[in-house]
Amino acid sequence: MTSIDVVAPPRDVLAWSRAMIDTPLKAAFATLPGETREVVEYHRSDCSTAALALLAADAIGDATRAINVALALELAHRHEELHADLMTRALSRGHQPSAWVEFGDDRVVSTADALISLAFAHLAKPEVMILNAALLSVVDGYVQEVEMDERDDVDIAEYLGVAAAKNSALTACACELGALAAGASRSQADHLRQFGDDVGLARKHVDDVQAIWGGAPVSGRPLYDDLAHRRRTLPVVAAINAGVDVYATDAQPSELAARVEQAGGRKWCEQQAELLLARALGHLRQARPRARAAEELAELARAVTTARCERARTPAPAVPSQSTAASREDRTPS
Repeated sequence: MTSIDVVAPPRDVLAWSRAMIDTPLKAAFATLPGETREVVEYHRSDCSTAALALLAADAIGDATRAINVALALELAHRHEELHADLMTRALSRGHQPSAWVEFGDDRVVSTADALISLAFAHLAKPEVMILNAALLSVVDGYVQEVEMDERDDVDIAEYLGVAAAKNSALTACACELGALAAGASRSQADHLRQFGDDVGLARKHVDDVQAIWGGAPVSGRPLYDDLAHRRRTLPVVAAINAGVDVYATDAQPSELAARVEQAGGRKWCEQQAELLLARALGHLRQARPRARAAEELAELARAVTTARCERARTPAPAVPSQSTAASREDRTPS
């Protein structure tokens, strides 16, 4: 008799994740005051952080055991996004004005505080400690970034450390807590944590490339936006470390972009994203995951990292960053 392997059809893991947490997420939002709920529901999340937690659990055992973890990480992710936009004064997110532009600083701060309280309420004490450590890492990253921006010397190792603290902590936490919720061994949880850590840093490299060369169709931000604001992001720091004083003159953002690209800043970021993804997939294999979840975790990791690099290579209309700022000037709190 010939055996026949039954192969499950591919699924949209982000849609699956949203469906898994939709009911508890709505129930959590329903406990908030109306004005707070309005801010929370303003931006639509892609649920990628929740998806990492659920897929990490699915890789070990039963994903439903990680629903509370996924919910908490989704709430923490939204908390971090609100704070990130507020601290960097980012004018847009996801092709619409940032929440602080729409609702003001005070409402955004109080909403972010409410979200993190809700997140902790859905976790057991050991899980709270792990999430709290991740959030402290994010805060420490912002503090270090402010301090570095006030210095003239630029050390790429320092910037990578700050980028990891700010952008890898929650993805690492999601994978670790998801795995532990499903009964992972300490070794499995550690490998999945490292997987999430590398994916988060790879994503940051790609985000910084898109914030310069992506333009509104890709990043939801004007072309050359970070350069227009003279930010020292990873491509810029790589160019500076290659000996190019990127911001030495008052050149136009398009000229600065060419300067960074010629110095290898863009290529270095894209190569780093590829190397980090390869390392992440190595940790994923060492966790000995179930086959389907492993494939889905690998595909999600590629989708949020290296697969996005190609999109930023399509030339976009050069819309000056200042035009966006001007169009929002009447709505931006002082």
